[in-house]
Amino acid sequence: MRAHDLSDSYDVDHWRSFGPGMTQYIRFSENQAHLLLAGHKTEDIYRQYKMARASLIYLEIDDYGQLIGKNDDTHFTFIRSKFLFDALALYNYCIDLSWQMVYLYHGDAHFGAVQHKEYYMRASKDCDYESLKGRLVKVNKRDELFDHIDKFFDAKLTNEIRQAYNYIKHRGTFHIEGLGLNENSVPIGLVGHQLQMLSRESIDIGEWKEKLIQFDITFYSYFEDILKTLMPKEYLDNSLDFEELINTALSLEEWIKAQK
Repeated sequence: MRAHDLSDSYDVDHWRSFGPGMTQYIRFSENQAHLLLAGHKTEDIYRQYKMARASLIYLEIDDYGQLIGKNDDTHFTFIRSKFLFDALALYNYCIDLSWQMVYLYHGDAHFGAVQHKEYYMRASKDCDYESLKGRLVKVNKRDELFDHIDKFFDAKLTNEIRQAYNYIKHRGTFHIEGLGLNENSVPIGLVGHQLQMLSRESIDIGEWKEKLIQFDITFYSYFEDILKTLMPKEYLDNSLDFEELINTALSLEEWIKAQK
């Protein structure tokens, strides 16, 4: 499949709709604020995911205009490697953000979760594999949901994508075929021995583009299941009456008084 065709076959534009607006804040802040935090994080995932797809699409075009100084193989390879590494990072961000979305959903649900923004920031920072497992399995008894997340994270393709990202993050970068030499030894032997040279692991742009396209598809299915499991249909109802507005305002006033 071409990256250009992903949006037609695996449309994610509805993910953006989960970003909470005024209606959602008025309706859910008092007792279901966890929906707002999860919805806000879902919109983050949507934006990063769409940028990752855009980077893959840019790998498939033939005219880079002013982005490159010369239309030759070296410049084409360089700009495409840039878009490949962008997509790799962005898809990895989506993995982390999906954990945060689930973590926040199963956290605090009262006014304080949105009134005190440090709660959102702290919870996002504190979320990792072990804390997510603890919150889902030990606290909320959501073993099936955690198994779904764990199965995706432990999949061969996800591991490969994750390892490549962490390799760049912690160890350096990859060698791209067509962008200079990558020798591992001096070509002249010394008394039967060769002088070793530091070299980088090589990757092929076309091969990795295909891997990221497949990852895009698997992440789509993985996160769609999470949304269908967690987010209620009424969350997307944007109708609002005046009584809801007044009731929320009064409840917020009482909550603020109770905090003093």
